[in-house]
Amino acid sequence: MSVKSAALAALASAYKLNGLEAVPSVVRSTKPEFGDLQSNDMMRLAKATRKNARELAASVAAAACNDVFDDVSVAGPGFVNFRLSDEAIAAEATAMLGDPALGVAKEVPVRTVIDFGGPNVAKALHVGHLRSFVIGESLRRILVEIGHDVISDIHLGDWGLQMGKLLHGAAIASGWQNGDPVPFIEDFSFDGMSVGELGILYKSGNAASEDDTALATARLLTNMLQDGHPILTTAWRRMREISLDAVSATAGQLGAHFDLFLGESDAHSEVAPMLDDLVSRGLARESDGALVIDVSGDGLPDNVPPLLLRKSDGAALYGTTDLATMRRRVRDIGAQRIIYCTDDRQALHIGSVFSAARSAGYAHGIELRHATFGTVRGWDGKPFKTRDGSAASLSGMIELALAKAAEKVTDKDTATVVGLGALKFADLSIPRKTGYVFDIDRMTSFEGRTGPYLQYAYARICSILNKAASAGIVPSVKVSVSHPSERAVLVECLWYPYSLSEAARQLEPFEIAERAYQVADTFSRFYTDCTVLSGEDPPGRLATCKLVGQVIGKCLELLGMETVRRM
Repeated sequence: MSVKSAALAALASAYKLNGLEAVPSVVRSTKPEFGDLQSNDMMRLAKATRKNARELAASVAAAACNDVFDDVSVAGPGFVNFRLSDEAIAAEATAMLGDPALGVAKEVPVRTVIDFGGPNVAKALHVGHLRSFVIGESLRRILVEIGHDVISDIHLGDWGLQMGKLLHGAAIASGWQNGDPVPFIEDFSFDGMSVGELGILYKSGNAASEDDTALATARLLTNMLQDGHPILTTAWRRMREISLDAVSATAGQLGAHFDLFLGESDAHSEVAPMLDDLVSRGLARESDGALVIDVSGDGLPDNVPPLLLRKSDGAALYGTTDLATMRRRVRDIGAQRIIYCTDDRQALHIGSVFSAARSAGYAHGIELRHATFGTVRGWDGKPFKTRDGSAASLSGMIELALAKAAEKVTDKDTATVVGLGALKFADLSIPRKTGYVFDIDRMTSFEGRTGPYLQYAYARICSILNKAASAGIVPSVKVSVSHPSERAVLVECLWYPYSLSEAARQLEPFEIAERAYQVADTFSRFYTDCTVLSGEDPPGRLATCKLVGQVIGKCLELLGMETVRRM
């Protein structure tokens, strides 16, 4: 039984003895001087039972005492505090040390689809994709760690009018001025093109589309592509391939894993039958020549506009393909939970799609979650940009982090690990809904709440264990408590399973980042206060070091960060 479970069991027994019908709760103590765990239930229960909160807390505390706790006391208006015994801490730490899962119980598997991509064909990845990739990958790892069946999908933006504009740009680049643009597109060579060069084609086609006649051409090309025109389809596939290669390279560099590389185009065949279904059941209606579905209610404001499914000119929109994609994920993949990891500016759109899916019965019994995140800002408080004022590319941000890490770490491979880790931890070390300032000097510092600080802590533990092995000293299989600083770091380790549970429940990697930092920070004090290899009990102290290394290493893994054994 874990120490938290023991506290809950003690409270449950005490509640029964005091005639309280309630489910007990405990949290980490906000004031460690009073205890390790605390229950805040008494004020609520006292009000319901018309009793004095402090007197009720005293009765509960007296009944909750057992050998797991050195002390169960009352503080303030009625907080019940539990101070764990050293023996209980050592016992649970020993159990964690011998458990590859570090005390984490697996949950009943839920087939989960995480959508954390969303890049567009012919557009370079930007700062927003950093958060999507880093947060999405961490969530994927967290859910897999507790036993869920997770499928990640990039959901590429590869359909609609933007593709017509891109094809239009290719025709212009090939010399087309008027008449049929298709032969010019057929003659255009995409060999050796980069995604940046594709972006130039798109900008050309987009700029030309400001003219009504040219816009009509882009729409015609869009319709021809969506009808399967072979020449346009070949060109489109080549452009899509170039974009996907670039996205895959950057995602691989960041360690973001995708099981599927599907896009809006893959939902195209689903759109027409889906719209027919919605119309036939009276769920979709015409409005000024367009087709819409009402989405008010279901957590959305009453005055929220309906979701536009088809424009008056017959074109489908993002909402249409998103709804069709969700329908396919449930029907064909068997999704039981779908998570979208996008910035908070898409909250209304995603919420509208969720509402439409529920209204249509496409997501009956399916858990739909939107893991929103804030923006990365510059020192001016505005979205982060390069020094010349242009939008920051993701590749540029990665290069900056790697260059800064190389100034501090001589080994090239280690510098790469440290630079990428610094970038990721800066993103995950704050609650995802909160934006943050991009400060490369702070991110790559080896002091404070940073990725390099954690990686160095892990490397230091590896060094201690290696020195012990060279000296023939083996860590004990049992953890013991011999100093207050050792007790403190072990308590932080014991909280890892609950941090993981909360991270999964809230879809919040920050819980893991915070656990890693707290363990590393208290280990630093332990290392300062306690001699490991030349003290009275090297095997026992090494057992503590080993457990700390396992916890920090697992946290870094869940954050998508690599470890280094020497630094």
